[in-house]
Amino acid sequence: MLTSHFSRTEWWIAAIAAGFALAVAIQSLVPAKKDKWKAVLPPVGAAVFIALSTRTSPNDGENTALMLFTAMALGLAITRVVFAGFIRRQLELVRSGQSMEKLTGRQTTVFFLTFAAVVAVIVATL
Repeated sequence: MLTSHFSRTEWWIAAIAAGFALAVAIQSLVPAKKDKWKAVLPPVGAAVFIALSTRTSPNDGENTALMLFTAMALGLAITRVVFAGFIRRQLELVRSGQSMEKLTGRQTTVFFLTFAAVVAVIVATL
């Protein structure tokens, strides 16, 4: 494990970096330019939740929460990169006034399996 020696401060730094990557990934999915600022809300909300919920628990609980958030945020950001072509086509449809294509069962399965594999690789290295 590459991060077994991380202190609480280092986990917060990793979580902030992962939250920033997640915000960039979410921002790229928002079709309206005026709503792009809303992409920071999920990572900021998660940070506030972690900070408030771990105040009453031991420090290793906070490290675990930060590690899980980091893995999830990086997993979603990397999965966004993997599916960039598909997402680009969907956004082009929306911007041209058409509706998005409906996901097939196969596409949904591939997305979730890809996300699970990405998170598993991240967890194995954390």
